[in-house]
Amino acid sequence: MKLRFNCMQCFQENGHPLFEFHPVELNDAGLYTFTCNFGHETTTVIQQQKFEVLFDLGALALIDGYPREAITSIASSLERFYEFYIKVICLKHKINIDNFKSSWKHIASQSERQFGAYIFLYLIENKNKEPLVIDNEKPTLENVSKRHTKTWKEFRNAVVHKGYIPSTTETLAYGNIVYSHLNELIKDLKNNCEKFISQATFIHLSRVHNDENKLPISTMSIPTIISLNRGEDTVDTLEEALKSLESYREYTHYI
Repeated sequence: MKLRFNCMQCFQENGHPLFEFHPVELNDAGLYTFTCNFGHETTTVIQQQKFEVLFDLGALALIDGYPREAITSIASSLERFYEFYIKVICLKHKINIDNFKSSWKHIASQSERQFGAYIFLYLIENKNKEPLVIDNEKPTLENVSKRHTKTWKEFRNAVVHKGYIPSTTETLAYGNIVYSHLNELIKDLKNNCEKFISQATFIHLSRVHNDENKLPISTMSIPTIISLNRGEDTVDTLEEALKSLESYREYTHYI
C-alpha cells in the first residue's frame, strides 16, 4: 500500500502545485521522506491519526476481497481510537504529554487495561453516563437468529485469535457496528473536547520537528472514511462509505 505525495518545495518555488505525485510506502510512524524528480528531499507528516488510517486499510481490504484482513484492521482501529480518546481527555485535564507517554508505557501492550482506562475516563468525562461499549452488540445476519449470532467481541476474537475466515456479508455487518460506534464517539468527543482534539493533532504533527531532522517539513491531510476532520456529513452505513472510498482511492492517495 502506498500514498501519493506532492513536493512542497516545488510548490513553494513555482507558486503552484505540480501535477507530479511520488508514491511512498505506507508506514507505522506516519512520517514520509522522499526525493522528487528535481532533487528536493523533504519530509511529510500526515495529519490523520492511526485509527483513521487503520479503518481505511480495513475498508480497502474489504473492497479488494480480503474480509478477514478487513476485520483485523477495523478491530485495531477501534483500539487505537480508545488510545486517542484517553489522550484527549488527559490533555483536557491538564496532564502533561510526557507524563501521559510515560504512563502509557505501562499498558501499551495490554489492550484490556487500555479498554478499562477508556471506560473510566468516559465515565468521569460524561458525569456518570454509562460508557459506550459495543462488545456485546450483535448484527442482523440473514438466516441466522440473534441467539446463534456472535457478539462483536466473540466475532473479533474468532477472527483474530482462532483463524476464523468471515464472509463479506459478515464483515460488512460487523464492520457497520464499529463504523457507527466510532462516528458516534467522534461526534461526542468533538462536541465536548474540540480544543483538545486540536491539541492532540498538534502534538501528533510536531513529532517530526527534532534536532536530527534537517529536511524541509510539510504536512498533508488525506481523506479517510472515519475522520476527525469531517463535520456532520458522515454517511450512515459502511456500505455507503465504501462507495466513496472506491471513488477517491484512484486519484488521491492509495495505490
